[in-house]
Amino acid sequence: MDFVSNQKPQIEAMLQEIGIGSVEELFAVIPKSLKISQPTVQDGLSEFEGLQLMDALSKKNSYQHFENYLGAGAYEHHIPALVDAICSRSEFLTSYTPYQAEISQGMLQAIFEYQAAICALTGMDFSNASLYDGASACAEALLMAMRLKKDRSEILISSALHPNYRQVVEQYLSCHSVTIIELPQTNDWRIDLEALDDLISTNTIAVLVQSPSFYGLIEDVCAISNKVKEKGSLLVLSANPLSFGIYASAGELGVDIAVGDCQPFGLPLEFGGPYVGYLACKRELTRQMPGRFVGETLDTEGRRGFVLTLQAREQHIRREKATSNICTNQALAALASLIAMMWYGKKGIPKLAQTNFARSNYLLENLKLIPGTKSLSKSPHFNEFTFSFGVPYKQVQDHFRSHKIEPGLHLGAYNPKLTDYFLVAVTETKSKQQLDRYVQVAEGLGRPL
Repeated sequence: MDFVSNQKPQIEAMLQEIGIGSVEELFAVIPKSLKISQPTVQDGLSEFEGLQLMDALSKKNSYQHFENYLGAGAYEHHIPALVDAICSRSEFLTSYTPYQAEISQGMLQAIFEYQAAICALTGMDFSNASLYDGASACAEALLMAMRLKKDRSEILISSALHPNYRQVVEQYLSCHSVTIIELPQTNDWRIDLEALDDLISTNTIAVLVQSPSFYGLIEDVCAISNKVKEKGSLLVLSANPLSFGIYASAGELGVDIAVGDCQPFGLPLEFGGPYVGYLACKRELTRQMPGRFVGETLDTEGRRGFVLTLQAREQHIRREKATSNICTNQALAALASLIAMMWYGKKGIPKLAQTNFARSNYLLENLKLIPGTKSLSKSPHFNEFTFSFGVPYKQVQDHFRSHKIEPGLHLGAYNPKLTDYFLVAVTETKSKQQLDRYVQVAEGLGRPL
């Protein structure tokens, strides 16, 4: 959306219209301590100078010169050239959100196909047009559950939920009268099913589980689902959508609401965004879903067309009746994910998931052969695992970085029990030669503790 600043004649005309003498008077209620004084000298840059500055700043970023094994919700995947080729077309790039829905047929169809792809991938009945990211999708799913279970007041959340997701959830729910209870883990770092039996009750609104978890582990979602249903609660599953390529889908696991981030499909790392959150659910829950929805219909001449439907956003109905204050959807990012999903297709997504699984297992099994190293858990994982090299984490980071490798995410900042552990992510972008080199560098760390 273009922005052209007002010039002096326009400013004076507006001030006269509202009966104020100056812009300073207009903003007089703002404390002086919060105001920044106007520059006394020209601080702007020419286009050429601006490009030089941006180039200099970009050279401070060492990421592109390193082999990257970071993950934790943002993964380095191959992006088919078709994604940028289609997304950069003006028909999509300039109509990224359907404000005039009926004449945005191309974008509406793209959103409709995205919804269909998410349903196929998750095994759920209904999907919305997307949300901001995986974290907000978790929070919106719980708000949705709260509307469905108004007579209850407790929510159980896995302690292995991504810490950043947990913070977003807590912020969303902070103004609601609901109690958040943490589900503990067993010694293998998966949800303690016995503790779940003790904590869940007829006052439980929903249980939020992440699988693969923040530590990369696959939870026993079927067992959790059975216990949740016994109490009449709802089960919300946050998952890397690519994992559904080899593991059971959310629908097959008995999940009520499936959420996550589509970043693994067609979206670059981009320093953390923009990404796109997916949210899908069982048919009987659709009336409480947040955001936009696109439906298929026929016009007066019997031609196929697409329309916004289930208008439950605050822009469409009275705010107090809206399902959410989410006013938009990540249409362009969702289109990128859709194109990637369609590029791989029904047969390609399982192959891609299998490749991620196989390469991460190859690295893990070879690392475990190094004396003094330790895997966090023997439970199954997908494309990332939690691992200790047997030496202080700073030594690991310095050693790997000296070889132009980012070894993984240091977990000490998230869990003090895991001071010397790393979350290591492996995708299809890593060749056998790269994985072997990673092992060789690990072997050169020296004697274990």
